[in-house]
Amino acid sequence: MTGKRVAAREVIQTDRAPAPAGAYSQAVATDRLVFVSGQTPRSTSGERLLDAPFDEQVRAALSNLAAVAEASGTSLGQALYVTVFLRDPSNAPHFDAIYRTFVGTDPPARTLVPSALTIGEVEINAVLAR
Repeated sequence: MTGKRVAAREVIQTDRAPAPAGAYSQAVATDRLVFVSGQTPRSTSGERLLDAPFDEQVRAALSNLAAVAEASGTSLGQALYVTVFLRDPSNAPHFDAIYRTFVGTDPPARTLVPSALTIGEVEINAVLAR
């Protein structure tokens, strides 16, 4: 690797989002990119919001994603790519209405994946610029 610079790896942790529920970091960043792990509808204390309405679950997951992004020195407005896992893909239009309020008028690239989630209605991960 002569002559090539290797980016430093930084593990991101914030108490403004739930602690990881397994062997993963909330996010890992380099000088220019942040990789945020899947955020689910959990309170900052880790309580799962399984009985909450769909819109509340989506807002919780997006708020957690935003908190980790901010702890990384960036924001959801700098998202490059987002993956959304929805238990019921027929909720996609309702999800989009809420999602737009978090990512703004120039949304990132995105994939929406129907998923048999058992941890709520939605899980969202992202790659962001910083």
